[in-house]
Amino acid sequence: MTTARTLEYPHEPPRRRTRRTTLIVTAVIVVATLLVGFIAADRVVDFTTEQKIAASLEPYGDADVNVEGFPVLTQMAGGTLDTVHVTADRAQYENVDFTDVDAKLFDVPVDTSRPIGTVEASAVIPLSTIDSLATEHASLPEGMAFTTVDGGLYLQGSLLGQDLLIGIESKAESRRAVVNATSIRLGSAEVDIDSLPSFLTSSISDIVIDLDFLPVGLELTDIEATDAGLEISLHGTGVSVK
Repeated sequence: MTTARTLEYPHEPPRRRTRRTTLIVTAVIVVATLLVGFIAADRVVDFTTEQKIAASLEPYGDADVNVEGFPVLTQMAGGTLDTVHVTADRAQYENVDFTDVDAKLFDVPVDTSRPIGTVEASAVIPLSTIDSLATEHASLPEGMAFTTVDGGLYLQGSLLGQDLLIGIESKAESRRAVVNATSIRLGSAEVDIDSLPSFLTSSISDIVIDLDFLPVGLELTDIEATDAGLEISLHGTGVSVK
């Protein structure tokens, strides 16, 4: 009968579906294993690269290094790292102290003999270091030292037995910092700096602090007075670090 034949019609054997499913699952597992292995290998290379860079920076201070971007393996194979972020609480370069160093390095060659593509950085030069630089590279008036008051930069000293406070404006000029007097306070009295003869103000005008000790290729882009000292911003291309 027709009904009986319909009930007896053979179905597709389930064995083929099971075999196909097994192959798909196996392929997924293989790909996932390879992917996990690649990521693990990349993280190992990332860690060892960061450690190697940190070790190369040890002469300048204890730095934290983060190689950004993924994967690092392909970056290494290409000969340059896309971005390296370096921070340090304290650092010293050419016997000059810095604090709060924060630098982004772009197109960093694996071969350290070649210059870094681009550098964007900021750091603070402590007040004591500014005094030393001014003494070494400029004609700072005798007995005067830099200080900060309410976020402003000043030269502090004494004159005729009274406290002398000279307000200073600083500006960045390529690889040097130039500071000029903007106000004078002697004791409790404010003195109009424009009313003073030039021979009295010449020693506190256009004080140039030479920063040629900075790595080749780096230039000052901004200077801002802080309670800790002068915060400098730096930019450079083709930067070579000794």
